Amino acid sequence: MIAVDEVTGRASGQVTLRARVARYVAAIIGRHDACDLYLHDNHELGLRQLAVVLDPVQSWSRDSNAVRYRVLDLRTQNGFVDELDRPLRGLRCEGPALLRCSGYALFLLPLGDPTDWPESAADAWAMIPERVYFDELDCSPRGSMPRLRPDAMATHRSMIIRTQGPRDTGASLVMRGDHAGTLELIGNHHRGALTLGQEALKDGVLIGRYARCDGAGLLDDPSLSRVHVLLLHVDDALLAIDTASRNGPGCPVTTPPA
Repeated sequence: MIAVDEVTGRASGQVTLRARVARYVAAIIGRHDACDLYLHDNHELGLRQLAVVLDPVQSWSRDSNAVRYRVLDLRTQNGFVDELDRPLRGLRCEGPALLRCSGYALFLLPLGDPTDWPESAADAWAMIPERVYFDELDCSPRGSMPRLRPDAMATHRSMIIRTQGPRDTGASLVMRGDHAGTLELIGNHHRGALTLGQEALKDGVLIGRYARCDGAGLLDDPSLSRVHVLLLHVDDALLAIDTASRNGPGCPVTTPPA
């Protein structure tokens, strides 16, 4: 991931995520110095703005499934937009994505084997495939695009599916017949529980002391960050993703919700 200042055109930072077999990998983008991609030049950017989550790869073989990832806005005021200025709160993607967020252009580039790319920067830029969004692809007479070999990247298309992000504070976390489990929150002076639904967990449930987080009124322990952890249900795993907190999320959750 590379962030470029939209005013100066200069690179402001970069971070590399290495996909793992049978393991999710995440990074946080924001203005907090604990973020993986730390961007401090624009105060419109949230302290913790975006979470990027890589799905596990099946194997290291060159013909294995491509790297898939998702980008989720951490319930900030501005969110992010795509290259056509369409507002987004979340997306799932296979292939490169070009995003804009609070004065930065963000380039998310699955690199694969370095030998797949030419040495010339101009030639490499020309190989970045067209981005096709789900609603556009859904209306395409060609239907789903086949996955192509690396040497066919010039005609390959990035598949981008726009999704919801963590729900706005006050929105229902459980719909009728959608009960997934109960999260108990115990603070120094308060104790309570949140009832969570499957759909809310798929969108992401944000926990912390800040008002934009779920259960904020129950959390008064100063060791808990204002935005501390993102709970996300992906496939058969329930992930607890540390959102650049000072003290970490504790033991990660990797089992399906009850």
